[in-house]
Formats: sequence, structure tokens, C-alpha cells
Amino acid sequence: MFNIPMNTKGALSADNLSALNGQPTGALAAGQIPQQNVGQPMNTQPPQTFNQPMNTQPPQTFNQPMNTQPPQTFNQPMNTQPPAAARQRPKGGGVQLKKGQKTSLSQLDPDLSEIQVCLGWDLLNQACDLDASAFLLGAGDKVVGDDWFVFYGQTLSPDGAVSHSGDSSGEGAGDDEIITINLRKLDNRVQKITFVVTINEAKERGQNFSMVTNAYVRVINKSSGRELVRFMLSDYFANVTSMVVGEVYNKGGQWRFNPVGNGFDHDLAGLCGVYGVNVAD
Repeated sequence: MFNIPMNTKGALSADNLSALNGQPTGALAAGQIPQQNVGQPMNTQPPQTFNQPMNTQPPQTFNQPMNTQPPQTFNQPMNTQPPAAARQRPKGGGVQLKKGQKTSLSQLDPDLSEIQVCLGWDLLNQACDLDASAFLLGAGDKVVGDDWFVFYGQTLSPDGAVSHSGDSSGEGAGDDEIITINLRKLDNRVQKITFVVTINEAKERGQNFSMVTNAYVRVINKSSGRELVRFMLSDYFANVTSMVVGEVYNKGGQWRFNPVGNGFDHDLAGLCGVYGVNVAD
């Protein structure tokens, strides 16, 4: 068991219409002819000029926009945070790998005995706290035992072959965190070492890998300082809180590196469950 610290009214009637034309209301008696002065107009009211507009309000110009607010440009990003400036990183010169491009480290350097897996990243959200960890896996891609993984809370593996540089503050130049592996000292039950990067308390804080950029992993020969391979992560998704960045494994007597770059919706404790570490509640 392992502990992780973490409308108008009124219509006109026929009588009303007759009255408007100067006629008495009611029906005419039979044979009765009304006296009418033919030379005078029936209606003494001045005629209405229908060419005048009924509404004296100025007409509305429909070509003018009804909304005077400037239109919204949807091509502008919704997040107005400035892009992160890349920190100064080691130049290296190793083979630039693509996702899934497995490479033999032993062929690149036959005298390889001790390597360093160096990780780095830049933050779009400075509140994010990233951590690197390594799981030492045996049969079935499960850890050899509950304490066979290294992270900021346990910086050395039981066999003493894998060590962690400790939690990074995310400041300054160079790599953020480094995991060192003595390949000759490594317990022979360990068939693979998987390297992950997690965001501490990501779900509680509403954080994810869309807030991270320029993340990479590189492998160097510790004794010579020579960079062998480098892998730049390319996928940064809002539904990802942890990344498996790469694996070092032995195949046919050769040490190889697999640039994985897969994201998961897990925190460190969730990844422990995936790899067989029993975590205490």
C-alpha cells in the first residue's frame, strides 16, 4: 500500500356614412327627393390632399445598422492570455523522433550504461504544477511491486538504479526534471520503464494540458553528456490531465526508446491504478 502526498376602435355604420355625406340619418320616404344645390359641393370640408404623407415623421433608413455595436470577430481566440515564451533549453543534437518512432539507444551508443531521461515544458497557465514520474514495469506491464515507481515523493527505486531529481519550481533554464537510470544496476525483473507527466490536483483546480506547451523528453548518455534522442510532444488537449511521454525497454539485449505521447484523464493516483500500484486511501 502506497501513500501519495497530493389595434383602432369603432367601425362606421351605414347611418354614419350617410351623415358624413350631408344626408340625414335613417331611410328616405318613398318618392322623397332631397333638395340639393347642384352647384355646391356636398361636403364643405376642404378636400384632403392625398399626396401629402400621412406620417410626418422622417422615414427610417433601413440601410443603417440597427445595432451600433462593432461586430464580433469570431476568428479571434477566446483566450486572451499571451503565448508563453519558450524557456532556454539545452540544444542537444540528438535524433528528432516522431510519435511512435521506436529507436535503439544501444545502436546510437554501444557503450551505454547509464542514461538520463530529461523532461521540460512551458506553461500557458502559470498556476499549473507539473510532475514527472517513472513506473518500473515487469510482466503484464505492471509494476514489480507497490514501491517500484519514482516521483517527487519517492526519489529512488528499491534497487537504487532509478533516481529522480526532485520536484521542479518551473523557473530558470535547462530541463525541468531529470530521471536517471543505471541500466547495469537495474533489477532484471524490470522489463520497461514508463515515464509520465501529470498536473498536480488538475481536476480540483480545473486544469489540463491545453494550458501546457513546448513539452519535450530527451535521452542522454550520462557519462558523455551526449543527447541521443529528443521527442517534442504535439498534442495538448483540454480533456487530458496526464501524459505518457515515453518508454525505455530492453529488447533482444538492446535498450530502446519509444516516444509515446498519449494523454489520459487521470491524476497520478489514477495512473498508479493503471500500472498496478496499490494506493492507500
